[in-house]
Amino acid sequence: MKSYIFVWLCLVVLTGVAVSVAGMDLAGWSVAVAMVIAFVKSGLILIYFMHLKEEEGFRLLRWMIPGVLAILILFIGLTFLDVAFR
Repeated sequence: MKSYIFVWLCLVVLTGVAVSVAGMDLAGWSVAVAMVIAFVKSGLILIYFMHLKEEEGFRLLRWMIPGVLAILILFIGLTFLDVAFR
């Protein structure tokens, strides 16, 4: 029960950080900071609230999630590059 409360508090703090960062002028870093915060929040939800920590294939999941996110970041980065140099 303590871990759920701790994770919930982390999610609340990260939501506050995301809201405060949204109001700041970070130039080109706004999207990157928002993506990092979203990645951490989604990881906490996946691991604790969806009980993936207790699954047998969690080792595979540890390698698969960063790989999929790296491909997603690559596609988003290529899209931003395409729009920037038109």
